[in-house]
Parts: sequence; structure tokens; C-alpha cells
Amino acid sequence: MKILFTLLSILPKSFYKFCIRIFMTLGLHKFSSSYRVTKINIKIARPLLNNTQITQAANSSYAQSLISIYETFYAWSRNPIRINNNILVVKNNYLIHEYIEKQNGLVVVAIHNRSVDMLLSWINSQTNTVSLYKKIKLKILDTYVRKIRENNVNKTFETSVLGVKKILKALKNNEVIAIASDQVPARGHGEYVDFFGKKSYTTTLVPRLACKTKKPVVFCCLNSLSNSNLLAINIESSDKNLYDNSKCLLSMNQSIEKLINTNISDYSWEYKRFRRPITGETDPYIN
Repeated sequence: MKILFTLLSILPKSFYKFCIRIFMTLGLHKFSSSYRVTKINIKIARPLLNNTQITQAANSSYAQSLISIYETFYAWSRNPIRINNNILVVKNNYLIHEYIEKQNGLVVVAIHNRSVDMLLSWINSQTNTVSLYKKIKLKILDTYVRKIRENNVNKTFETSVLGVKKILKALKNNEVIAIASDQVPARGHGEYVDFFGKKSYTTTLVPRLACKTKKPVVFCCLNSLSNSNLLAINIESSDKNLYDNSKCLLSMNQSIEKLINTNISDYSWEYKRFRRPITGETDPYIN
């Protein structure tokens, strides 16, 4: 598998960007269902944009999502040192290191900006982590990716009730937890909370961990840099409301929105974030 992903990412990123520009110029992206979802999501998140602006934003986001596939292949086939060479800037790096040095536990919340695996590789190069893992359907790929993420020193647990118990135990033992919190949870495991002004079914795991353990929480994502093939990591501290049972869910979504607003083109808008509408509303992805 490593050889395959090395070959798929062996050419410079600039070459892949060039190919994607041709692909977009020919309008081939318009036949993709992912592009359609991207436009719908951006229209929801940016209701004041006109149709031309929405199309421009969707085109930019979709192109970045295609480039992030290259970044993921790169992360799946290179050692951490080479991966980290792609990261030029780490904003608020001190936040994560202060908490790591205190060895009192930390929750690192990632969002789906660009390649999550490249971001996780950087996090794991700073400290050992315990993370939840969404199983990949292709068994051989699932085994390979999980092995990379664990790298003999980290621990991963499949997203389940048992997995949640494992990370709660690890957090109580003052370990560092890595979680993604911007996807739609299974029925019965979320609540409806405002996300870009629309009620969205939202995971409650991170707020529950914060309120239960009072451990520090930071939010982070991977961002592109203008006119560069290099990347930046953006780290933000959580709001105090994350530790308030009545405000914690909205606080989490607002922290995620803040990271997305840094550069909306970097966010993976092709995911159906609003696919489980509140009673009385229609599914925005159904014509």
C-alpha cells in the first residue's frame, strides 16, 4: 500500500494543481455530486452571497478538496519529518505545548479542513494520542491507515460506545485525546444545535468530555497558504462556555465556525453536514 500511495503523490503538488485547474476549466467538476453538495452547503453557510459568488466559492472549495486528496496520499506514504516539512506556520503553537507539558490531559478537536491525516500526523509528532477511528470499508486500507495512525505508540479505537469509554478513561488518566467533531453522529447520539445559522444534528461527545472532566480543549485545522504549496496549522483555545452544560454545544459549533471562517475554501463542504434536518424542515440535498 505504501508504494501505491507514494506513486500517487510522487509528482510535485504544483503538477496536481495544474491538472485540477484543467479539470475545473473544462467544467468536468459540475458532473460531480460532491460539487453539488458543496454548493448547497456554501449557500447555507453564506446566505448573503449571490449565485455567482456561491459558484466561485464552491469552485475554489472543490478544487482544494481535490488537492487535499494528494495531501492525504502523501501523509499515508511518508515519514512524519517529511510530512511536517509541508507545514510552514503553526498559529498559537504554544497552546498545545503548554497543555502537553502540564501532563494533565488535553482534548485536541480537529475539523475536516484539507487532509485530516496530515494534521493528525503533525499532532502525533508533538505527543502520543488516543483517538477515535471511523472504520474504512475496504479492510486492507483500514488496516493500513490504522497502523499509520498508531505508529506503535498511539492508540486508536473505533467510533462506538466502547471507543468512547476508552477515550474517557484515557483522558481521566491525563492522556491527550484527538477527536473530529464536525460530522453528523448516529441517531440518538446528537442534538440539534445552530451551525452557520441552521439547526444541525451535532455530536455531543466533545462538550460532554469537557463538562465531565474539565480538561482543556483546543480546536485545530489545516489551512493553505496564499501562493504557496506549503500549509499552516491553526490552533484556537476553547471558549469558557464549553464547560457550561447549557451552552457547551453551541460553544463547540461556534469554535468550529471560527476555524472555517479563516478560509472557507479549505473546509470539506462536500460532506452532507445538514443531512438530518430537524422535524418540519426538508433535507437540503434532495431536489
